[in-house]
Amino acid sequence: MNRIRPGTIPELESGKELPPPEVARRPRQEALTETERQILLSLMERKRQLDERDTALNQREEQLRALRDNIQQQVTELKRLQTKIEASIEAKRTQDAENLKKIVNLYNGMDPRKAAEKLQRLEPKVAVQILMGMKQRKAAQLLEALPPDNAKQITEAIVSKEPVAK
Repeated sequence: MNRIRPGTIPELESGKELPPPEVARRPRQEALTETERQILLSLMERKRQLDERDTALNQREEQLRALRDNIQQQVTELKRLQTKIEASIEAKRTQDAENLKKIVNLYNGMDPRKAAEKLQRLEPKVAVQILMGMKQRKAAQLLEALPPDNAKQITEAIVSKEPVAK
């Protein structure tokens, strides 16, 4: 192991770092000219501007990421709500169809004259739905018991094939 004797290299003992060998060999450069100084200042200013722009772009990018994540969460929530609404609509349609079947069965079981009295008070679209769900013979008896104007209106609604509101 090599040992350096104390006092041999005073620079090492004082704690100062020695310059790298390539720097030590170069001759000292003279002071910068005014043009070089202006160029250097211009480059430093440009670097500062670029650094500021980079920082601003990074912040903007982070904001965009946060917005994208927020939008994705909202889209997910909207899809969940849409599924829930569609399920509710389907449940409502099913319930309406079941209720219509029950009403049709009630009208099927009624006396045609009494059923006609009740049917003529209903909106034509509802009357059409009830008649279309009834047994053909019972529906014919009911139409026969209706006043001519009501029977005509209901028959025309059936024939015109207007979409029946459900």
